[in-house]
Amino acid sequence: MNLFSIINTFNFVFKLLTLVIFRFIIELNFNQYKERISFMTNPKNSSFLAGTVISKDGTRIGYQSIGVGPGLLVIHGALSTSEHFTKLAEELADSIRVHVMDRRGRRNSGSQGKDYCMEKECEDVAAVQQETGAEYVFGHSYGGLVAMEVARTLGLFRKIAVYEPGVSIHSKPNTWDWLPFYEEALRKNDTRGAFACFVQGAGHSPLTKLPLWYAKFMLRLFIRGEHWREKEVLLKQNLLEHKEVRRLEGTYPLYETIRSKMLLAYGGKSPEAVAEMIRMLHQTIPHAQMLEIPRLHHLSPENQYEPLAIARQVKRFFLYDKNEE
Repeated sequence: MNLFSIINTFNFVFKLLTLVIFRFIIELNFNQYKERISFMTNPKNSSFLAGTVISKDGTRIGYQSIGVGPGLLVIHGALSTSEHFTKLAEELADSIRVHVMDRRGRRNSGSQGKDYCMEKECEDVAAVQQETGAEYVFGHSYGGLVAMEVARTLGLFRKIAVYEPGVSIHSKPNTWDWLPFYEEALRKNDTRGAFACFVQGAGHSPLTKLPLWYAKFMLRLFIRGEHWREKEVLLKQNLLEHKEVRRLEGTYPLYETIRSKMLLAYGGKSPEAVAEMIRMLHQTIPHAQMLEIPRLHHLSPENQYEPLAIARQVKRFFLYDKNEE
């Protein structure tokens, strides 16, 4: 193949990838637009009650509650807060009392602290559970990992639902290559560069296989304003949380001791690696069931995506499942 052919092939592939990314970005921005319109016509949090508890190490943990019925604690993931799960909570509120906590390092909760680790997260969940009496828990992404660690170490909840929990079954040689670049970018106060490293490293978007400079450019172009500011203030917390994911990598066989009933849900649009992780957990946890939800992706539980589809499955599992132990 001559140089001219190589250049033409590269240009074709580059244009094709650009079209895929623009489709992804257009969908992302359309969902953000819907969220802004929804906020203006139906202001959030009008029916939520705010609460706080003090965790074992003295850290304040905030949460907001809505609804009537048995108690459900919602644990959000990385780069998010309780504010990203208000639609999910509102959809469940007709038959469930929902408590959406803010994990440490966010909003009304205290900082992560110098000794941050998964044990601290579990202690925070235990404090909110003791205050609210919640018997169910739902966790998304890193929040799903927290929920599973609570189930393994404390056994606080009768039923557990997780959506694409941040469990690392095993890693490929380059799985965590992004982490030192992310940390270095934060050290240099290059928050845009750090965010691009994370998006590529997480592997949930078409930007994963593109040059870092291009990913950084595209993310700067389309993630702006308040949406960007929400992400930017959580980048340091995100670093420590993913260090915990890496530290716990490969420890999933310990989940065989979980005795609570569990729903392992994932989206049909998510990468095959996510489905593989769910299958491994399903084989490990005695009372687990797995569920693929068509057309959904990793961020679907959050307000601007498909929280209603998630809520339907969560409600069915917690309230209408006839296969009680």
